[in-house]
Amino acid sequence: MGMTTNKQTLGRRLFINRDFGLLFWGRLVSQVGDGIHYLALTWLVLDLTGSGTALGTMLFASSIPMVLLAPFSGVLADLWDRKTIVVSMDVLRGLIILTLAFVYRTGSLNMPILYVATIFSSLCGVLFGPAISATVPGLVKKEELVKANSLNSLSRAATQIVGPVAGAFLLGTTGYFGVFLINGIAFLLSAISEMFIRFPKVQSEKADTRISAGEQFVLKFKEGFVYIWQNVGLRTIIFFAVALNFVSSPLMNVVFPYFGKEVLLLEAQQYGTLQAMLPVGFLVGTALIGFLTKKYRKESLLSFGIVMQGAIVVLIGAFAMPSVYVNMEVSAILIAMSCALFGVGVMNILVNVPFQVTLQETVPDSYRGRVFGLMDSMVQLLVPLSMALSGVLVDMFSVASLFWVPGVVITCLGFGLAASRNVRLLYVKQETA
Repeated sequence: MGMTTNKQTLGRRLFINRDFGLLFWGRLVSQVGDGIHYLALTWLVLDLTGSGTALGTMLFASSIPMVLLAPFSGVLADLWDRKTIVVSMDVLRGLIILTLAFVYRTGSLNMPILYVATIFSSLCGVLFGPAISATVPGLVKKEELVKANSLNSLSRAATQIVGPVAGAFLLGTTGYFGVFLINGIAFLLSAISEMFIRFPKVQSEKADTRISAGEQFVLKFKEGFVYIWQNVGLRTIIFFAVALNFVSSPLMNVVFPYFGKEVLLLEAQQYGTLQAMLPVGFLVGTALIGFLTKKYRKESLLSFGIVMQGAIVVLIGAFAMPSVYVNMEVSAILIAMSCALFGVGVMNILVNVPFQVTLQETVPDSYRGRVFGLMDSMVQLLVPLSMALSGVLVDMFSVASLFWVPGVVITCLGFGLAASRNVRLLYVKQETA
């Protein structure tokens, strides 16, 4: 009896409560599966076509559901039962990937089938995301939100490290069939875990029976826009989040890879080691954030994390100057870049966790799905544009300037957030409530 109680207490300390613990493990399993699937899909497309264009088209196809449907997915998260959405989306993703496994086994897998499977799997993810984000505040107490979001960040960081490594191992030992089979089963196991979660009821207004379901959907969609627009503090902090993503996303996805491969001429193993430092920073940031939020205000951590990320990017720009990197040993460059990416990872947690907690504490449950869905859609609409723009700029300007300018802009966004009266009032209202 005593040992069982101790185990239960330890479990609550680590994972807050039974329901959040089940959600955490379910998400961890499916996120590892995502990492494995992404690696296998990348290699399979190249094996089938040998074309970088085909790979780019596949990745573009996977982003279509997010760009087109994310604004509406939040409405469904506020209208429908969130447990049904979460469980059914993981079941569907599992079945889609298992179907890929058996089609591959028959020798019939081709690019059109991959395109269709990728788009439908991505669609499941679009519906899954806002439902999960809106559910977390109902599973834990308000004072436990920082820990809950820290654990989610821990899960994301761990899967960024484990997913590709596990994917490479499984691909080498079981082939594409084994990877798809294991990944499909992982999603189904995640769904089984989520079936036992006691999801809170959505606290939404009673539907107007005088209008059709379609009109009700449109009405709820408009209400989400109006809610954000009329809440000036919320509107301001979301603007800063969207602007930050627009400026920073190309850095790690376009500019830094170009700098590593084409300028520093790093080998794949060396570059892979550098990339691993980012999720390591996530892990350390996750370990620190609980302590820091007790010692400092969330808005202070948020603005500090943004300013420091900008400063680190400016510092990377200094190393991108030819007069600097040509006079350095490769080992010294790797150490310097590793420290920089580690720092970006730590600061990223100091930004993301307080931001997520702010939205979860500020937005009522009946609007939460729509707010997260609309914010995700704004980010996803602008990020591809910033990626394409940065790809053009890489061929026109020095790499150092492509770090310096965004670094300065990010730093200014951090100071602007700290100075914003609207954001300060948002936190004052939140504390008063």
